[in-house]
Amino acid sequence: MRIKEFFNKNKSLIFVFILFLIAISIMQFRTNEIIGYDGWLHMKMADIIKEKGFIQEFPYTTESILSQSYSDPQLLFRILLIPFTYFGLILGAKIASILFASLCFTVFYWYMKKNELPFPLLWTFLYAFCSIELMYRFLETRAMPLAIISLLLTLYFMDKQMYRHLFFTSLLFAWLYQGFIFQILIVIIYFLIKLIALRRLDLKLLAYSLGGTLLAVIVNPYFPKNIGFLYTQLFKVNLIGNLYNMEWKPWNILDLFKFNWIILIVLLASLFLIIKDRKFGKRHLLTGIASIIFLILMINSRRMQEYFVPFTLIFGAFSLKSHMNDLSKKEETKYILLLTIGLIAGFNLFYLDLDIKNNNFLPWYHEGAEWSINNIPDGSKIFINGYMFNYLFFYNPDLRYTHGIDLTYSYLYNPANFNRYMEVLQGKDPGYNIIKDDYKSDYTIVGKVKQDIKLYEYIIKYKKDFEVVYEDDSIGILKVNKQSTILANSI
Repeated sequence: MRIKEFFNKNKSLIFVFILFLIAISIMQFRTNEIIGYDGWLHMKMADIIKEKGFIQEFPYTTESILSQSYSDPQLLFRILLIPFTYFGLILGAKIASILFASLCFTVFYWYMKKNELPFPLLWTFLYAFCSIELMYRFLETRAMPLAIISLLLTLYFMDKQMYRHLFFTSLLFAWLYQGFIFQILIVIIYFLIKLIALRRLDLKLLAYSLGGTLLAVIVNPYFPKNIGFLYTQLFKVNLIGNLYNMEWKPWNILDLFKFNWIILIVLLASLFLIIKDRKFGKRHLLTGIASIIFLILMINSRRMQEYFVPFTLIFGAFSLKSHMNDLSKKEETKYILLLTIGLIAGFNLFYLDLDIKNNNFLPWYHEGAEWSINNIPDGSKIFINGYMFNYLFFYNPDLRYTHGIDLTYSYLYNPANFNRYMEVLQGKDPGYNIIKDDYKSDYTIVGKVKQDIKLYEYIIKYKKDFEVVYEDDSIGILKVNKQSTILANSI
């Protein structure tokens, strides 16, 4: 009886969850492989934690600050992935991605319903289908959907003064993903709004939220290394200092509007109506300020779109509430809005399908990766272009790769070597074989794709230093002659 009551009470949530489960599954299984780059790393790390526990060292990339001091900033996310590894790592990654993304959209819908905002399903559809870039990231096996859920719960628990719930949300979020700093930002903004606008000093809000975060930082298998690593991650690698990871770089002005025009229209319309009507509450202020902050961050880094979109839509839903209520009285309005969002969704899904196919080239390296397992000695040092790391590590974690995860890690480890490496990728010759003399590599693996064209030309120039031991249509594996070029030239 209780189960029946639960389903009756939450049938709209269940409907939305199943709806997105089906839609995301269709897109996820357009390819048999893991979509994107990050899922290969996260699933393999979950598998390693399952077998070895919390590893304290990261020897898998040699030319990286991770090889000196390692802390897992997404510990809880990798733990949550462990049950999915029993389906097989590739299938498990897909199932996890489908469930996490579907749950995120369902919680977004739930938040809209709880705040009695009109057209909650249409706002949720808009969230899901407003941007090809964002849709693609929802198909990757990443912590982002769970981070958004944490922020939505934070908004709700703050507003309802459910501080114990906020404490546990903060605790879990800080273990889950380094994006918990945005939760701290949201809490501080809300605290200041209550202090300035409502003249209320809500110290419990800060105490419970920051207390949960602090406890997660301390009760951590990597404490106190995790504190220094978090600082490096935030201020040297991602938000301020990332020079090489494309998703942390800004869009050009045309792409900024191309991938965000719908949300930018929502933001401008919401700001216009608030100024015109001169009516706004604390939730308007909170989500509006957060939206503008994330817009500024997104102009600097496209990755911030993940936060800009949901906060702007929530801001829009609050700002347009009275106007949308008037529209909801007209039956034809619902069909017009549904048709509009349906057309947007269909258009974006078509281009998303092309995007998935165009970016699904890592599996071309499968045969070469499998060959390395039985033919390259464990512990051998492999020079690679950094984009390859997640895939090669997924199949053969017994090798030691030069670059991986984030190129900024390699830059911070050895700027001089890294700059020469980047020169090679750009077609410049430092005057000697850096693969052998800077990196002391045993092998090099190079793909036959545009990212490696200059590297391939460079290797051909120093072909006497290499012996081809494996080659197929997509990848080449070369053994490195260990005699120093610099020494030989001096003699």
